[in-house]
Amino acid sequence: MSMTVEQMTKIFRLVMDDVELNRLLYYKDDPLSPSHPDVQSLENYYNSTNDSPAIINTIFKRAPKTDDLSDSPLCRMCVYLGNALPKPTNQSFMLLNQELMIDVYTHINTFEISEYRSLKIIDRVSKLFFNKNIAGFGVTVDYRRLLISNPPDGYLGYKMIFTFGASK
Repeated sequence: MSMTVEQMTKIFRLVMDDVELNRLLYYKDDPLSPSHPDVQSLENYYNSTNDSPAIINTIFKRAPKTDDLSDSPLCRMCVYLGNALPKPTNQSFMLLNQELMIDVYTHINTFEISEYRSLKIIDRVSKLFFNKNIAGFGVTVDYRRLLISNPPDGYLGYKMIFTFGASK
């Protein structure tokens, strides 16, 4: 397995395994309530049923996939690599700044109507990634949050861009 694939697998595993993040993405009402079981413990978290796909395959994507969001109201997080550019200091051709893209989509009438769910998700992701050495990429050197200007109908979207120092 390539080093980049290995690093992305670790990053994806980090978000998939986070209990609070899963709750924020999955539960419609009061996601952090102890009355809800952990999403990862639900029977259809990893396995699809006759009626629906596995929860994990619905709320997490490894690419910016949104064409199926109109099927049912939900929250989704897309996690993928962005640009890798030489460091501006030109210390070495082997050093890069690697962007990690995280898109967060929340259905407005279901999740945003009674709370700022997208902002709660963004805050949780920031705690997981900001100023941390993640999966061998290095420490975050820059962070940006942008409004996605053309999300699917009925959705609010934010793009988080974490830049890490990395080597080729």
